[in-house]
Amino acid sequence: MALTNTSVVGNREDLKELATIITAENYPVSRLIMTEPIHDKRPRTLFDDLAAPKNNGHIEGNTTDAGANQFGDVAEFTGQAQREVREWEVSKEQQAEKSAVPATKEAASEKALRALVRDKELVLCGDQDATLDVPGTTAGKTHGLGALISNTAATGVPASFVTPASNIYSDTNANFTEEAMNAVLASIFNESGELIDFNMIVGTALRTKIVQTFTRAAGSGSRVDYNMNGTGTIPYTVEVFDSDFGQVKIQNGNPLCMPSVDRGYILDPSTISWGEFWGEGSEEYEGRGAGYLGACDWYGATLVRGLRNQGKIEFSDET
Repeated sequence: MALTNTSVVGNREDLKELATIITAENYPVSRLIMTEPIHDKRPRTLFDDLAAPKNNGHIEGNTTDAGANQFGDVAEFTGQAQREVREWEVSKEQQAEKSAVPATKEAASEKALRALVRDKELVLCGDQDATLDVPGTTAGKTHGLGALISNTAATGVPASFVTPASNIYSDTNANFTEEAMNAVLASIFNESGELIDFNMIVGTALRTKIVQTFTRAAGSGSRVDYNMNGTGTIPYTVEVFDSDFGQVKIQNGNPLCMPSVDRGYILDPSTISWGEFWGEGSEEYEGRGAGYLGACDWYGATLVRGLRNQGKIEFSDET
């Protein structure tokens, strides 16, 4: 494909800065979860569960050597690795010119790498189920959180370990209140029995709704801004939701990577990770005199070890 070489006249530094900050770069999920090495394109992790509590008592004189299988409920999650590629190229003429936006192979590689990292965030936040790869025919795709945090088993998820329906708010936007949020957290607590701190990744409209409707009385100035002894004010916002079942740290999702502006994921990052064959990298190919060619890629898979302790906000009228 022919290259388009455009020289821009203007202040070089200003235009370079504009080109650098042209799109949102924010990767909350990628930074939140752990990365671990994998060595199989369909990596496996294990799910396990404790037996239900009992109160039978023990009859004096009865033996205790019958044995009991403690691992009968162990089940496997099977993931699917995905390779994502961003190609780059720079002509020898582009690299030679001193234009407003320097078109060097280093700059082209760096820009492709930044786009590639955002691709990973899109994959993690998406609604896609896994697609099994067929070499030469079908590209493998890994699970998105939207498909995994569901009361319908995604591909490779044991049916007995799916996310309970009560962990997922699926009513309308208008009915989403603090009480509804607390009910989701109560459901998660019922599964784990532990008070833990969660991270909630939210779309822009959901963040606005939480700020405008949670613990905020209309017309009450003291709830809108916090006064600092007459020296200034701190604008009201909601960064942490302190529920009956643990604190939830609220973070904005990348608006270009979330499935919807209304979507929210309540995550326990200790049971979600990214399995990595190799991380983001770039390699250069032979240009044959026309210029410089290369490609950046990553190869990995979404891994989970627990879905009952995750939650999701997915309005029935999600936009």
